[in-house]
Amino acid sequence: MVFLRKLARSRPSFHFSLFPRFLSYVRSSDTLEIYSTGSFDDLRREGCYYLDKTHFISKIEALRAPAILSLRPRSFGKTLFLSTLSSYYDIKNRERSEQLFGDLYIGKNPTKLASSFLVLKFNFIGLRTNSTFEIFEENFNTGLNRFMSRFMNRYRQELGEYFRTVCINKDPLDNFMMLLEVVQLSDRKLYVCIDEYDACMNEALKNETLLQSLNAYNNSSVQSKVEKIESSFKQFYGLLKYACDEGIARIFQTGVTPLVLTEFNISKDLALIEEFWDMYGFKKSEIEFLLDKAFGNRLSANIKEEIMSWLKEENDGYFFHRDQPEGIFNTARVLHCITGLMEGMKKFDGNWDPLVALDTLLDIPSPYRGTQSTPSRI
Repeated sequence: MVFLRKLARSRPSFHFSLFPRFLSYVRSSDTLEIYSTGSFDDLRREGCYYLDKTHFISKIEALRAPAILSLRPRSFGKTLFLSTLSSYYDIKNRERSEQLFGDLYIGKNPTKLASSFLVLKFNFIGLRTNSTFEIFEENFNTGLNRFMSRFMNRYRQELGEYFRTVCINKDPLDNFMMLLEVVQLSDRKLYVCIDEYDACMNEALKNETLLQSLNAYNNSSVQSKVEKIESSFKQFYGLLKYACDEGIARIFQTGVTPLVLTEFNISKDLALIEEFWDMYGFKKSEIEFLLDKAFGNRLSANIKEEIMSWLKEENDGYFFHRDQPEGIFNTARVLHCITGLMEGMKKFDGNWDPLVALDTLLDIPSPYRGTQSTPSRI
């Protein structure tokens, strides 16, 4: 996910006039740059533009589901939203709640669960699926243990006398059981954030080297050997389900595609619920707001209209629910385009022919062309 950052710092003042869910510490006259981040905490610390999606937190809690699955294509802002949840629920942020959320919807309408959890984070992207199964298994186990070790060290004070050290070389399932016991004994609750939960399996299914290695490992068909990797996840998710059933944990996980895990049949899939269709990405009105903030009166209404038409042609609009009222745009793609437009504007210095300028502005190379693997209407 990305955010817009002011270059000239000034005394903070809120700006709600054009679109109420964009909050800004930036005056309309300030020059803007586009930066990338997946950290909500960093975004707020820098006093940057933020499209307020926090009203979805209340809606998610209203589902009363112990586990949530949230699917979207790449670069839609899933990591930033997961980071937002982490910051909101983290007991460590109790004293910083006003600073982080005071001007956002959830800060004005907090839930009872705010700042009440120990947050355990996992991310399954980057696991080594390009080698043998043994190397994958070692990488997977070490990764889980390191995430749990960070958790223990972060919450040493909250865990008190029940704090335990996570042994990196120990079976991660044993370590996870120990972690759950420690959380329960300390009378705390766990919020588990899992980013890219399906990344490893998706990569494995595309990796011929690993599939061949698995084939030799069990001397069976390639298709059945993928289950060897899947079994590692099934055991892990079996413990997650136990944690939910015992009331120890709540879980929010993001990904691109659904995985069938019979050991974890308690997830509520937000992709199937209409009211969450715009939880990620940009709507047309939000893109128009960004164009106004990026260019102000330097672009005429006609040129802005042409730019919107071009953006729609280049990026289309994704439809994730059959009843959603309009297409939603990929965040990274839109902001890549706006960055290109901002660079293009520098060529004219205020003396330019609108028609020539439009052709120049829209001649933006895209790193995304030819790489879209997910249809715009699903």
